[in-house]
Amino acid sequence: MLSAAGIGYIFYRFRKQITDKQRRQLEILEAEKEKEIYHAKIDFFTNIAHEIRTPLTLIKGPLENILHKENIDRNTIRENLDVMERNTLRLLDLTNQLLDFRKTETKGFRLNFMDCNISQLIRDTYIRFNPAAQQNGLKFQTDLPEQDFNAPVDKEALTKILSNLFNNAVKYATSSIHVSLIPPCGMKEPGYFSIMVSNDGHPIPHDMQEKIFQPFVQIKQTSGGQRTAGTGIGLPLARSLAELHKGKLYLKDSEEICFCVELPVDQEKAIQLQKDSTISQTGNMQTAIRQHSTNICILVVEDDPEMQNFICAQLETVYCVIRASNGKEALQVLSEKTISLIVSDVMMPEMDGFELCHTLKTDIEHSHIPIILLTAKVTMQSKIEGIELGADDYIEKPFSTEYLLARIANLLSNQDKLRHAFTSSPFVNAKTIALSKADENFLDKLIEVIQKNISEPDFNVDILAEKMNMSRSSLHRKIKGIAQITPNEFIQLERLKMAAQLIQSGEYRINEVCYIVGFNSSSYFAKCFQKQFGVLPKDFCKNGS
Repeated sequence: MLSAAGIGYIFYRFRKQITDKQRRQLEILEAEKEKEIYHAKIDFFTNIAHEIRTPLTLIKGPLENILHKENIDRNTIRENLDVMERNTLRLLDLTNQLLDFRKTETKGFRLNFMDCNISQLIRDTYIRFNPAAQQNGLKFQTDLPEQDFNAPVDKEALTKILSNLFNNAVKYATSSIHVSLIPPCGMKEPGYFSIMVSNDGHPIPHDMQEKIFQPFVQIKQTSGGQRTAGTGIGLPLARSLAELHKGKLYLKDSEEICFCVELPVDQEKAIQLQKDSTISQTGNMQTAIRQHSTNICILVVEDDPEMQNFICAQLETVYCVIRASNGKEALQVLSEKTISLIVSDVMMPEMDGFELCHTLKTDIEHSHIPIILLTAKVTMQSKIEGIELGADDYIEKPFSTEYLLARIANLLSNQDKLRHAFTSSPFVNAKTIALSKADENFLDKLIEVIQKNISEPDFNVDILAEKMNMSRSSLHRKIKGIAQITPNEFIQLERLKMAAQLIQSGEYRINEVCYIVGFNSSSYFAKCFQKQFGVLPKDFCKNGS
């Protein structure tokens, strides 16, 4: 009995010693791992600081030249501004890369797959990087199929992948860079296309060929003894974006440094878009702006004085602009002025942009006014919140003023097109001009009241305002804001639309229709019908449309 207990105790002690030893070894490994991660993060932040200091220096230096030199010619100013712009874009690219990396790590990055000309995307990226390659004395070549190749991708994400690979190629190449696009017919694995970016730089050590795709990992020195600055997140970000495409990014086993991106030619949730009327060219944009600048008043809501002055200065060349420093001031302005569109910051004291947006989109008197939100909050949740509150557009800071002008012109242009379709087409529903749920409810009630009284020739704006429980001035402002016509014109339009429906039904003669919809004179009815829809009632009846 005692011997059995002794054997059990010895076994227990032996097992405990092994367990303690394993635990100590694990603790040592964890400590070393934490130390390694700590040093990787220190290296990362050191590199980030280095990456930021260089463009900041190249922004600060030219700025001081412009500010402090008394006699400076326009060419010199332009050269300095060009340097500042390039380095501002460099800082912005670095910031966006950091944010994108964070989103991919937290699974917060969502892709929108749309048909894209891959060949043209490669050409565009090549054009951006070719000057840097020439500056480094590199021969930069592309090998693309004779016919342009299209595939469903997230254009922005693929641009980021290519930009990372092109940037690394320019950084590490000795004398040449080669980019090739291989369509599915040239692939071993069907259903995929490939983009290969290769350069003749010093080979990447075999033990680092997979590690370089891990966050914060960098090759400290090339075999040529040169150390290159970087953040250590470019390749991990590029691989994550490739994997979100259900593709892959890897380093190919070859004599040169060759990165290969393989992406599928089909995506389950690809978005099919028709060519829209978005203003993409400067000439078209300027034309649209000129068309919509007359009698248009834009309210700019921004608490930062410098930003407010800057935005207003850009818009005042085209539109009438009124200013407010927060949401409460904006509401006061809206009670006194007729506003066509609102450009608002999100983060503001007293009442922020989200609250202002919600207040206006649920207020029947102002729910028709388009709202553009400007914000530094770039998370998807912030964008969703803004859109759910009824914002018509959401632009991230920093933004291009040319892009802001284009979006304003496009929103106003789209509104005009919808209004024109509503007023000139007999069967277009009034809901097409509604910009919010509040607008839809208002129009539903408005048309219901008009249709109940449509046969009454004496039905007028005063009666309509009373039945809508609105003052005459409020009703005028609301209908004018939504449809750009007066209440009297809206009543007549609804009479004529109802007449078109009755004529099309074939159940009534035109003279009968005239009196059913509240006209006392058939000749006046015919004149109004032709003016509104471009055709006489008798011809409309013959055509049946």
